Amino acid sequence: MLPFDPSTRYDRQVRLWGEEGQASIGSTSACVLGSDSLATEILKSLVLAGVQSFYVVDDAKVEQADIGQNFFLHADDIGRSRAEATLEKLTELNPSVSGSASSQPPTALAMEDVEKLTTFSVVVAANQNEEIDTTFAKVLYNIRVPFICIKTFGLIGTIRICIKEHTIANSHEENPRPDLRLDAPFSKLIEMINETNLDEMTLEQLRHTPYILLHFKALEVFRKQRNDPEAFPSTTAERKELQAILMSFRRSSEESGTKDSENFDEAKAAVIRAFQRTTFQIGSSVKSILSSPQCSTSTRPFWLICEALRRFVTENNNLLPLRGTLPDMTSDSSRYTRLATLFHEKALSDAQEVLRLTREVEKERGVGDVISDDVCYRFCKNADRIRVQYGDVLDYNEETKAIVEKIRESNIDEETRNQKVDEATWMLLMRAVGRFQKEKGRYPGTNGVPVSIDAQDLKKRVEVLIREALKDEQDFTSISNKVTDTAIAEICRFGAAELHVISSYVGGIAAQEIIKLATNQYVPIDNTFIFDGHTQESATFKF
Repeated sequence: MLPFDPSTRYDRQVRLWGEEGQASIGSTSACVLGSDSLATEILKSLVLAGVQSFYVVDDAKVEQADIGQNFFLHADDIGRSRAEATLEKLTELNPSVSGSASSQPPTALAMEDVEKLTTFSVVVAANQNEEIDTTFAKVLYNIRVPFICIKTFGLIGTIRICIKEHTIANSHEENPRPDLRLDAPFSKLIEMINETNLDEMTLEQLRHTPYILLHFKALEVFRKQRNDPEAFPSTTAERKELQAILMSFRRSSEESGTKDSENFDEAKAAVIRAFQRTTFQIGSSVKSILSSPQCSTSTRPFWLICEALRRFVTENNNLLPLRGTLPDMTSDSSRYTRLATLFHEKALSDAQEVLRLTREVEKERGVGDVISDDVCYRFCKNADRIRVQYGDVLDYNEETKAIVEKIRESNIDEETRNQKVDEATWMLLMRAVGRFQKEKGRYPGTNGVPVSIDAQDLKKRVEVLIREALKDEQDFTSISNKVTDTAIAEICRFGAAELHVISSYVGGIAAQEIIKLATNQYVPIDNTFIFDGHTQESATFKF
């Protein structure tokens, strides 16, 4: 039997997250409160992704209703511990993932075993009541363990991420501009630029000159025309002027008489994105990180290396470390290879300098060598794409105020409102459902009670929530009118049904958010996500 190779089993994931990301997934431990359809769909995606372990906590027994909602349960499971039954099926999906289950109530874990909670990478509450949500949110917020509260109710699904601080080492920004250092070339690049003489080249050599060299040569002419060695095109007019200079470098062949050449077309097209100042142009997100007090005090790995990065930027004319990668461009092999080597070596040199500064910071703060060479290099390569997210502890009352305010501010005409329920209204109705369940011990639309009766009852709770959220009564009528009777009746019609298609969709999104938190890559949902299965539309809120 061949030995297990993670890079082979998780090949597609490695292409997305990288080997370091897959390694982070492989060290992730998840605790999931609940074992219903939503919980098992979340766990299914995590198990298949290759997390290290998972822990299911649920005191429910398998009932007949579970069989029609949960693909991981069978008729012969009725009466068994639902957590134990789902555990058996989930562990079959990936033999390299370990799982365990507990049949105790979730509240027991929060109240009696806080130390155990610190061992998890993330804790997930799947369709738990508000009391359990808030209890875990407070405990986990203080010990800096991410908490994700996920609910589905009929055709509606919500995800709420609660975390005190989340650091992102690579936000995977779409279409990042190339880091070519046109305004701040390093010494070895300057040598190559000075060696380049377009007039002495053959036509074949000219047409295979990498466009970055053409950019530097056009910039030289641009500066001579202005008699300013520091001039740099910063307006649209100036960039068009530089494009004209580029086009003047072309030569026609005696055979065809045409000046057309692919590298010049690339050079012209790349001017807008390439000619952006590198110096003093650090993005606002990175600036806020480097100026954060955490840089000066924290002993957590992210902040240690951020302090080193801050010192590097200060010592290097406000330049971040070179990314070290070049875009594809038409070129002969020798010159492109030389350019790529120069950029890679400079990036490596910058990363080594940041590592040296990191060692200084580690020594000053009395911690060991926690940042490896490889981690430092990857961090420097993505230094312009680091981010930090901050969150607040879960407070349903405060969130209700924010939801009511969003409804008050909405400008949806009456006809549209009757045809489509906006996301903020669904959020308010979900809060009303939670209060209904707490006060009556059941969900609206269940126990054989007619929808019309529960709808009237639920509407009263909606009105109470609106009154509690308002400072005065002046807007009450206008806001309550925006929560239509049709929307209230629809959520009662759901009858607390767990639709597998909604559980699967929302659970899959939740699993991806958990992986983002585990790998510190990509940007997670900032606070709240809601999905409306009626329209297949989604929205995000920050409360």
